[in-house]
Formats: sequence, C-alpha cells, structure tokens
Amino acid sequence: MVNIRDIKSDENNWFTYGIFDSTSLFHEEMKVMIFTDDGASLEDAYRCIEHYNSLTDQSDLYTQIENMLKPFFLYMYEEWGAMEDVYEEIADSLEPVIEGFKKGEALCSYLYSPTLLVFPQLEGELGYGVEAECPWEPEHMCCILIRNEKVVYVGPSEGNDPWQDEEDYYCIWNEED
Repeated sequence: MVNIRDIKSDENNWFTYGIFDSTSLFHEEMKVMIFTDDGASLEDAYRCIEHYNSLTDQSDLYTQIENMLKPFFLYMYEEWGAMEDVYEEIADSLEPVIEGFKKGEALCSYLYSPTLLVFPQLEGELGYGVEAECPWEPEHMCCILIRNEKVVYVGPSEGNDPWQDEEDYYCIWNEED
C-alpha cells in the first residue's frame, strides 16, 4: 500500500503536495503534486503512484521513456553546443552526460529532484506526469507524461497534461528526416 506523507495544500487550495517512497525510476523520497483545483484527488494520486512504482517492472514503458529521452537529449546537446560561446557552462556540463550515454548509461539516471504530477483522471483511464531537473534542459526541466500504458510525451515541462491530443506534444526533435 502506498503511503503519502506530509500532505499539505497551498494557500489557495489549488494543489496538494506530499511525499512518497519511489521504487521505480528514482529510488528515493519523491514529491507528489496533485492538481486538486482541477479536480484531482488523493485517490487519483494513490492510483498514479502505484502505476508509477511499477514502471521498472514494465520494461515496455521504461524502454519507451529511454527511447524518447534520447532524441530530446541529443537535440539539446547539439543546441547547447552550437551556442557554446554564450552558454559555455551548460555545454561543458553536458560532456559527462554524452560520455555516459555513449557508454550505454540510461538517460533517466541523469534526471534528479523528481515530482509526480497527478492530474484529474478520465473515467477508465490513468494518466500522470513525472517532472524532474534535467542537465540538458536546465530552464524548463524534463517532463514525462504517461497515459495508460503509453508514454505520450518526453520533453521540456511546458504545462502539458496526459489528456491532450497528439499534436499538442509536438517536439522538433521528433521530426522525421
């Protein structure tokens, strides 16, 4: 059974926050943010956390995440490199990541300070996001959106949710040549 600790609401009751023990992508205490003002509930959070904590047992979902992180990382690596004269510190900080990537390290291992985002659930469906600090997107972080058994978006955190249309998840790095 999932336990959410330190449950608190913001002063406007727009969000409810808490902490749970992650046993999935991140093996640590993890924050959870529940969009209560939009209609998400603690029950929704429990369902999402249970699904999230099973990701490492669901190799297809984990593989989808890694496969979608790859073009996002490589695109941003090239972009920061092209602007190295202005963003030298960011470009330099990505060198250990590209070296690790070339050695086969999981890109998920470079994400940190994660928060599980719980949105109002649609009847019969499950959807949530994982937002984490990300060395190749230091301003906007990284957002991973999951709907049912599919990863629908991996990219910068821009306020997307798992219930949007496919075209709302457009990312330039996913364009086919």
